[in-house]
Amino acid sequence: MELANRTEIMISKGKMTKLLVYCVLFVIGGLWVIIADPQVSNSLINNKVLKTIIGLASVLMGGLGIYFFVKKMFDKEPGIIFSEEGIINNTTVNKFGLIPWEDISEIYEKTVQVSIASKQRFVTIRLLNPEKYISRETNVLKRKVLEGNSKHYGSPIQFSANGLKIDHKELLELSIAYLMKFKGSDMKK
Repeated sequence: MELANRTEIMISKGKMTKLLVYCVLFVIGGLWVIIADPQVSNSLINNKVLKTIIGLASVLMGGLGIYFFVKKMFDKEPGIIFSEEGIINNTTVNKFGLIPWEDISEIYEKTVQVSIASKQRFVTIRLLNPEKYISRETNVLKRKVLEGNSKHYGSPIQFSANGLKIDHKELLELSIAYLMKFKGSDMKK
């Protein structure tokens, strides 16, 4: 694979619109659970308090998703930039700025089971010193999420092709190729 010294991957308006629709449906579903109080045969799930908590969580998560995806749809910046200096990731809520190649020990795929029928694949950036990036986050909640990601997934930094004009396999291959080119061939794939 012949690599340029810089590659910009733009945010896909079509993919963002699809994700936005899912978030709207999530909010509607949460509101339906709260307002309609649907009855099921399972007494645990039929608990009014539990249903209200599930409904509110759906509305909150969907609402946050709507905010994030609408904001990203109008973002003119590239989603990800690969350059000879490192990676700039503009696809997530956390902004790390430039992640230099010398801070990265490995790039690999991580798959997370998000539901019974669906898996989410991420490109994970393993860092030599994850705490350097976690400590930059001033928001306590975001910092806790980064710590959890680091503990459970091996790094605070993951990104996906879900909102980008590239598919997952190409994104993973491109990430590894840039790491190999600019960090050195002693890296493992």
